[in-house]
Amino acid sequence: MERSCDEDLLEAVLCLGAGGGADVGPLASRLHLPPEDLLLLIGDAVGAGTLTRSGSTVDLTEKGREIAVRIDRRHRTLQCFLTEMLGMDPSSASDEACQLEHRVSDETISRLGTYMARPGGNPECPRRHHGQRSGVRTLQTFDEGTVLRVSTIRQWGHYTRLLDLGILPGEEISIRRRLGNGAVVVRVKGCDIALSPEIAASISVEQVR
Repeated sequence: MERSCDEDLLEAVLCLGAGGGADVGPLASRLHLPPEDLLLLIGDAVGAGTLTRSGSTVDLTEKGREIAVRIDRRHRTLQCFLTEMLGMDPSSASDEACQLEHRVSDETISRLGTYMARPGGNPECPRRHHGQRSGVRTLQTFDEGTVLRVSTIRQWGHYTRLLDLGILPGEEISIRRRLGNGAVVVRVKGCDIALSPEIAASISVEQVR
């Protein structure tokens, strides 16, 4: 199996499995592969000791999880860099990150993360202008019940935490409650999440309805 195919498979199992394994059907859909081709890839991964299979469900071994977590981190870091620093559309940035994540080194990823975490960043950084486009406002400026789409997350330290909550560029969220201290409760993928005033102020959004 080619390295990129192997890593894409492991990353997909990590994202879909949520600790309980992933079914072949959703995996084939996510990877845009016919089931028969996917089963061949799974067989190679089982042979390599990165996956286990029980019926139609596959799960990561410890070795496979280490690889998947590393690739997922690369993808998220690259997507953040392309959207936040270069102003790319989130969907295009994700597609580009898929291509780059297999070739970039862990050292490069660490350096990108450190660069984006610098206080203030580069005065000429495209992120500063991208995050201040006309029509783009923060979560704190909208009323309860408004449906929004995340545009950018302007602080890298917040970005990593919000990714874990499912809040990332391109995602639709709705405002459930605005609290007196500036905090905001939002609904993301069916779950209500409370965000502190500082974090809410770092999320730029565009109104959907």
